[in-house]
Amino acid sequence: MSDPASTIKQRQTMPTFNSILRALVVVALLGPGRAMAQRSDADWLDDCRNDRSRERREVYCEVREAKANISAGSNISMEGLRNGGIWTTGWDRNELVVRTRIRVQARTERDARDIAADIRTVISGGTVTVEGPRQQNDDENWTASLVANVPRRSDLTLETRNGPVTVERVSGNVNVRTSNGPLALRDLAGDVRARTTNGPLTISLTGDRWDGAGLDAQTTNGPLTISVPSNYNARLETGTHNGPVRVDFPITVVGRIGRDISTTLGSGGATIRATTTNGPLTLSRK
Repeated sequence: MSDPASTIKQRQTMPTFNSILRALVVVALLGPGRAMAQRSDADWLDDCRNDRSRERREVYCEVREAKANISAGSNISMEGLRNGGIWTTGWDRNELVVRTRIRVQARTERDARDIAADIRTVISGGTVTVEGPRQQNDDENWTASLVANVPRRSDLTLETRNGPVTVERVSGNVNVRTSNGPLALRDLAGDVRARTTNGPLTISLTGDRWDGAGLDAQTTNGPLTISVPSNYNARLETGTHNGPVRVDFPITVVGRIGRDISTTLGSGGATIRATTTNGPLTLSRK
């Protein structure tokens, strides 16, 4: 039987862990040297220098900064990173500031420094690229993660293959993609589309409604967590195919209660759509 309107206070289905093990393993393999959190450059350098490989290779770590004047509403792209994360935060300046966190492993410290010397962060207009040497053997590897401040009103295109991506306090047309890594979206507005294949997806909504076209985000293999203010107004569409569902506050669902949830929060508004295929779903109040 399908109820025309049902209220959920807390709902939890039995977990199916086998389907999400692959995502958890991939994130774990990124390791502390590749993870990127909201921390200072000094803390990152300390962690980087203390992260030695099992093969006892030497590690060289460095942070560099590049700047460019850029107007609000500009198109900014950071794409093509193979191993490294992107952390982007909007601010009230018409300036693009990019700090590149470089980590190199090699047989000797001199080799590691030589490799780092060939790594460059290039800002051309609103396009940010990282250039560096090709890996010559298994004893040498390097990663570059970008920590960027952009005008709060910006159009963004962000992509990395192996690494976390975080976007916060930005309003505009935003397209974000990572293949293997966590994806976090906080205090955003505009038309936002985000995808991660293997990694958790975390969404933090702010204010009382979405300002703009809406949000469309998805993870294939990983948990999904959505944090919603108590007075938020939106059309919410979310769900999981293989995983438990937990809702920490009452919502009204029209139709069958299952792993797909479609509901109106408050007086409604822009559509917030976020799903996971293989992973748990958690809806929580802020």
